[in-house]
Amino acid sequence: MGLANEMKSLSEEMLSSFKERVRNNEDLVVNVEKKLQQYRNEQENTAAALTANAAELQRNLAAGEKERMSNYGQLMGSIQKDIKGIEKEVKGSFSSTRALIKDFSKARKVLASDLDKFFSDENKSRAENEQSRMAQYELYIGKISDEVSSIFNYTNEMLEKFGSEHKEMSDELRAELTRTRTERFEYTQALLKSIQGKIAQISKENLNNARKLRKDLDSGEAERLKGYNALFDRISSEVAELRESTSNLLGSYTTDRSKGAESWKQMQETIAAIRGGEQVTSPKRVEKKAPEVKAAPAVVKELPVFEEKAPVVAIEVPAANEEMTLEDKIFQYINNHLEGVKVSDMEEPLHETRMKIGFAAKCLLDAGKVSKIENLYYPVKKSIR
Repeated sequence: MGLANEMKSLSEEMLSSFKERVRNNEDLVVNVEKKLQQYRNEQENTAAALTANAAELQRNLAAGEKERMSNYGQLMGSIQKDIKGIEKEVKGSFSSTRALIKDFSKARKVLASDLDKFFSDENKSRAENEQSRMAQYELYIGKISDEVSSIFNYTNEMLEKFGSEHKEMSDELRAELTRTRTERFEYTQALLKSIQGKIAQISKENLNNARKLRKDLDSGEAERLKGYNALFDRISSEVAELRESTSNLLGSYTTDRSKGAESWKQMQETIAAIRGGEQVTSPKRVEKKAPEVKAAPAVVKELPVFEEKAPVVAIEVPAANEEMTLEDKIFQYINNHLEGVKVSDMEEPLHETRMKIGFAAKCLLDAGKVSKIENLYYPVKKSIR
């Protein structure tokens, strides 16, 4: 920018100097034209005076021939003298004008030589300044290139470091989530097994107690009824406590799982915003309320009233209705939705947790009964482009 401004100012100065010289030359030409016009005016005045004198001479000649003839010689002599003087003046004016033109030519040549010398000196100094400026510019460009290369190297190092750290963090987080999910799944499986064992034990105890109760009924009606009521009260309370503890456990597990999913989603959004170069703002954490699992009401069975010495009646247990398994329900639901469904879409209609539905859907996928694209499950017969 400095060189361009200097060149612009120098060109403006040269142009103004050239315009000044042109104006001086124009003034000189105007002055010469004025001088020549003045000389023409003097000649015209002289010619007008001669014409007037000739007319006066004719009048005088007409007035008196003799006097006119006598004065004619004098007049012609004076006229010749005037003409010679005029010729001398014209020659002097011509010589002075030619000398003035010669002086102007000399001055113009001197001015031209001075201008040539000035321009040559200016071109030489400008070339020297240009060389020095180009050397400084090359030095400055070299420094800028070094700084830019150092910035690029530092940026690449930082990006590589960030990529490696991000990969390590992702691997650690993925391993931690896998380990936590496996532990939770194992813990849930163990808990379900313990609950099933407890229920089986309770059922076995109930059966043994029922048999014992049937035996005790023969010994005494009052004692048997009292033991029967106490036993069923204890069983009802234990079943109610077991159902309440199971519902609390499942509710806490659902809450922990929803919070973990929300944290994972927020982390993915933050990473996506960092990759896109956007400004990361801490999103407000929205805590989802876990679905309230209501404890089943305790089943209070009305005790039958036995009369003394009643015969022992065998209680027939009705056979349980055969129901569809969870995998069959999921398989039927996927076949009814050809556009594809997510695991979260099947929670509400099937009234099951997402973990159970996902596990059953994974079993169907491994068995080849359904297909999966990204996070959508499709029937096997569905042709997907």
